[in-house]
Amino acid sequence: MAKKVDLQPAYCMHARSYRESSQIVEMLTPAHGLIACVYRGSRKQRGANSILFTPLLISWSGNGGLFTLTHIESRASRHFSSPGTSIVGMYLNELILRLTPKSSPSQDIFDLYQSVINALGEDGKPCETLLRLFEVKLLELTGYGLLLDREADHETEIRPDAVYRYDVETGPMQVRQDRDAWNVVRGATLIALQAPLSMESEHMSAAKRFMRGVIDFHLGNHSLRSREILQFIA
Repeated sequence: MAKKVDLQPAYCMHARSYRESSQIVEMLTPAHGLIACVYRGSRKQRGANSILFTPLLISWSGNGGLFTLTHIESRASRHFSSPGTSIVGMYLNELILRLTPKSSPSQDIFDLYQSVINALGEDGKPCETLLRLFEVKLLELTGYGLLLDREADHETEIRPDAVYRYDVETGPMQVRQDRDAWNVVRGATLIALQAPLSMESEHMSAAKRFMRGVIDFHLGNHSLRSREILQFIA
């Protein structure tokens, strides 16, 4: 018997063409996690790209890993003021798709995404600090949380003036030499990442480099298309 689910909150993470007039859309939902649905006839309309970053209510039916979207409605409009902000939004979507297990419910991940997407649409909100917040929190919620306040022994507090080599699997260990590697980082940067929204500008470059290295470690050989585009428009 086909499974039917009605009127669930969702965000569209990605869409790709399917047959002549349809798309396969990947939706983030709080109660059902990431699900893939066939959005019939969407290419004859405006397509799923028009609903990116927009809070939705959706219904679907079917069995297995690919469902059929039976209802979709927007709960609010979402239009970013610049192409750069849209690409930042796509970066969030790609991280969700790469790091979040399929069909794994998480209200916390849904709420995190929603709050950051809403903040990106507000004037005066710095993208850099929002991105660091999203990265740190998403890693925590997907089981890859960072140890930012203590060394790998879980006892010695991080010192802002010290230099650390960060092992992704165990945590930071103090070193004497400040080498040119993404995982060699000053304590002040680790401390700043504990509260990304309050991060001072002097730490942003180092924090970005460090977080990029951590995320690349977890992504393995998978590259992020949005990150490549951002390099040309930032």
